[in-house]
Amino acid sequence: MNLRRLPLLLALALTALLALTATALAQDTTTTAPAPTPGIALAGSTVAGVDISGQDAATALITVTNAFNQPIVVRIGARVFKISNEQIAATADVQAAVTEAVNRTAAGNTPVTTAYNETKLQAAVDRILKMASTKGSAARWQLTRTKPVLKLGRPGNAPDRAVVVEQVKRATAVFSFRAQQDVVPLVAVDSEATLDKLGYVIVVSKPSRTLTLWAPVKSKAKAVKKFSVAVGAPSFPTPSGDFTIVSMQKDPWWYPPTSTWAKGSQPIPPGPGNPLGTRWMGLDREDVGIHGTPDSSSLGGYASHGCVRMYIPSAEKLYSLVDVGTPVIIY
Repeated sequence: MNLRRLPLLLALALTALLALTATALAQDTTTTAPAPTPGIALAGSTVAGVDISGQDAATALITVTNAFNQPIVVRIGARVFKISNEQIAATADVQAAVTEAVNRTAAGNTPVTTAYNETKLQAAVDRILKMASTKGSAARWQLTRTKPVLKLGRPGNAPDRAVVVEQVKRATAVFSFRAQQDVVPLVAVDSEATLDKLGYVIVVSKPSRTLTLWAPVKSKAKAVKKFSVAVGAPSFPTPSGDFTIVSMQKDPWWYPPTSTWAKGSQPIPPGPGNPLGTRWMGLDREDVGIHGTPDSSSLGGYASHGCVRMYIPSAEKLYSLVDVGTPVIIY
């Protein structure tokens, strides 16, 4: 052996040994993420905000159903109020959501398809506000004969109704909000508001089949727009009273209501044949609203199933002027 080459050979052998050792260490420290177990929810999985990590479908169904069955808790000042599913006719397709959630390949929240009765929800909120307020009432529009006038309220404290409604609706869809949401404070009501602060009010006359938009102009109520409308047929009368616009939609879908007249009907997408036209302004009463109609021949008559129908361009104009919260007086 050539002794002069021995140091070089040793160096090459040592380099090769170090390379093999590094490769082995790299192989030893490399880990593979475990494959998802079919039918078991991944860590970090939720359904309507309810954690179901590591649960199978049967267990997750019980977990989410129990969460849905909990009452909706509303905290106003130092008082606590509860609303049950029965009070607002709330339903939820928990089964479909759980089935989807446990078979997801990535963690995340799976929403639940829910529904409730708008009229009953608004009534439940009204009961809470009545108990929570200190007899205070805000100034509001009030109809005198056929003209709206300012009615002063009473001094006192009350919660913001819109905040309470938002909390209740949020909790119907996201069950993790049912037990705990922010406390709604009691605030002094504006019992001496001016007409300018009140803004627009819609007045619908069933006898004349007209809709009039009133606005404060120089501190006086003035009719700024008047439209011909159709109201409910004798067998489906449009309700009378004080209402509020609670939902607004452009190019809405028409979904069959629960009434017998719509039994067997299918949803109708936006388009020329949609019975709601291109604009929907829903009131705080189930299935009743103001909307356009492709059946212009019905306008000026008693023809609807309870809604207030308008020419489509008229409905679009009204929609551009009002907003959620606009009061509606029907007489």
